[in-house]
Amino acid sequence: MHEAGIAASLLAALREAGLEDGGPPLRVIVRGGHDDPPGFDAALRLHLSAGAPQLDQARLEIVHEPVEATCIDCARPFPALSPATACPACGGSGLVPPRPETVELEVGAPCA
Repeated sequence: MHEAGIAASLLAALREAGLEDGGPPLRVIVRGGHDDPPGFDAALRLHLSAGAPQLDQARLEIVHEPVEATCIDCARPFPALSPATACPACGGSGLVPPRPETVELEVGAPCA
């Protein structure tokens, strides 16, 4: 799974900044890419734990930005967190074109 590579990159950035063992809240912002946000989150957290057991997972928030889907029934665009998101206008299925995945790390992100 590519989450292992993402976790390695995040841990390298945290080590370089001296934030692996503690510090401010961390937010990982994910845009596009995968179809299963909860599965992605679980795999990413697992790889982060394996690579840095001392990392306090409570500091980490993973945020998935919605992507634009188009309803295959009414052709209206709408924001979707996954391909399973139904059209808010008619309840139809959304078509989400493949998009590259981007992952960004925010340090000191405010807690929600």
